[in-house]
Amino acid sequence: MNTSLRDPAWGVAQLALRKEIANWIKGAIARNAPIPFQGGHDEANYTHAWAEYARLTGDPKPLEFMRTLRDQIIAWPKFHHGFYPDPTMDIEHSVENWTCFMSALARVEPEDEKTLAAIEDVVHHLGNWAPGVPDWYDWKTHRFTSEWVGTRGVRNFPPYDATTYWDARAAELALTYFELRADRKYLDWAADYAAEWARVVLEGKDTGPWCLFPISDREEIKRRYGEYPENFQTRNKGWIGEMGRLFLHVYRLTRDARFQRAALKIIEHTQPPAIPKQTYQDATGDLRFQADIEAEDRASAADAASLLDEPLPSVLLLEGDVTYPRRQYAHRGPSGELRDCTASPTALWRAFGLTDDARFAARAFELAALELRMACRTLRDGREHGCNGRFIHGAGAVAVRTLCGAACANEVEYFAADGPRGLPAAMAALVCVDEAHPNARRVCLYNDGPNPQTIRIRPAKDQPPMRNAFAEDGQSLFKDGAAVVVAAARNVTVVVVRN
Repeated sequence: MNTSLRDPAWGVAQLALRKEIANWIKGAIARNAPIPFQGGHDEANYTHAWAEYARLTGDPKPLEFMRTLRDQIIAWPKFHHGFYPDPTMDIEHSVENWTCFMSALARVEPEDEKTLAAIEDVVHHLGNWAPGVPDWYDWKTHRFTSEWVGTRGVRNFPPYDATTYWDARAAELALTYFELRADRKYLDWAADYAAEWARVVLEGKDTGPWCLFPISDREEIKRRYGEYPENFQTRNKGWIGEMGRLFLHVYRLTRDARFQRAALKIIEHTQPPAIPKQTYQDATGDLRFQADIEAEDRASAADAASLLDEPLPSVLLLEGDVTYPRRQYAHRGPSGELRDCTASPTALWRAFGLTDDARFAARAFELAALELRMACRTLRDGREHGCNGRFIHGAGAVAVRTLCGAACANEVEYFAADGPRGLPAAMAALVCVDEAHPNARRVCLYNDGPNPQTIRIRPAKDQPPMRNAFAEDGQSLFKDGAAVVVAAARNVTVVVVRN
């Protein structure tokens, strides 16, 4: 084990990050609680990362606010049958509050029937299962009848009856609902939809056309649709990656080889690959890119030290297009000039995974906290455009991913003694691969409190059961399917957990 894991520095930095996230959430709630839901298509999405934070920490306030926001969406008087009645917005935007906000809430609280019912009230339109609502989907062509749909009308006429792979978001919502409810028809619908796009990708040049029409004559398409389909041509590459991830999601659930082949073609015909090779390998088990992945890992590990040498940012800039600017962090050079920062919490976290050196984890926590603090000082919450990362919640989501990824919050649950779920406020957790034991992980716990704390660790519901847990000296800590650990005060305690 790398001795840096014994250094409390990573734990101190993680707890500082946790405090910064808590401050962000507290401030955002104070600013937004007096404002009722106003019907924005992505108005709730600025809170979506809070659900994962709440699951890790046990903090009840984020979920309380999210439930209030959920209730306001459900009660929004301008909705009909859970959705916008008039077809005034395209599908990929219309479903955003459900694909992002509602889905995040449902994954953390899968037994909450109110959230599940709110999602169902949208997804049952996808397969035409809601009586009295116009058909959104054509089961014969395996396509949406229009990009613009509502619960009282559908624009199933030119130029709106074209369909694009931006609609992959709707299919992801159906898969989320299937995974929560095990209702097979939603998986069948998503597979039917994805199969048509897999055919388009596999039969087309490169990754195939991004927009499909109900007619095939090119001149007639131009006459009927004009420049409408070209308006978003610049978004083509990003969205083929989203469709590719849908292929992998459906493949994981169905093992239908068409989806693996389509995802593979996207990787082979985009540069850089629109789907990360590691993502493809994890989903399919196909090792054809293993040599490439290992080479990239070696190069990243060799360059990792430079990430620790770069000064931390002191300036936050918004650069690029006025409508869609990006956050750029910078520091001052010797003469006061601005120099872009190249390190990121994501890159630092990857360096930790490659080197097992906890200095990278500590720096990732420190940088994520600093970037979030600067964003809170400079930017707005993001309620105005919740799907865009130029607001505070863009930095907030990075911070939450860094914190929860370190503790493997989607795989491991933490409890204080016999109390409710949640990593205690003075406790930090860092989960690493244990090279010495197959199917095992090291859970490093830093207790910043003045007294020892007892903590229970168990796998999340969808994870394999825990088979054993022991301290480095071999002492068994396994009891009733969990690891029961007494974490020493102001110290790092390491536990090996076997599944």
